[in-house]
Amino acid sequence: MALQLETITLESGITVDSSYVRVDTISGSKDSLLVAVNYYVSQDSFNEGKSYIKSEQFSFVPSVEDGSANFIKQAYEFLKERPEFTDAINVFD
Repeated sequence: MALQLETITLESGITVDSSYVRVDTISGSKDSLLVAVNYYVSQDSFNEGKSYIKSEQFSFVPSVEDGSANFIKQAYEFLKERPEFTDAINVFD
């Protein structure tokens, strides 16, 4: 799974349309997970092994209740609740 954002603006001021956003790594414990998120120009750029254009880290408290989604799915659900990702489109690879 990944997300597609309509438009992002990089720190350099460059605007990228239809960026492809993936959870790269997750680490932590049941008390807090740190999620590294990488942004790519497009899904094709990612598939071709090209470098990401932006990286961010977020943290959240995961659910460890029986029947909870796995941590990766929880990370995407957490991201979709953040203002910068509310309009993101789910991309199923």
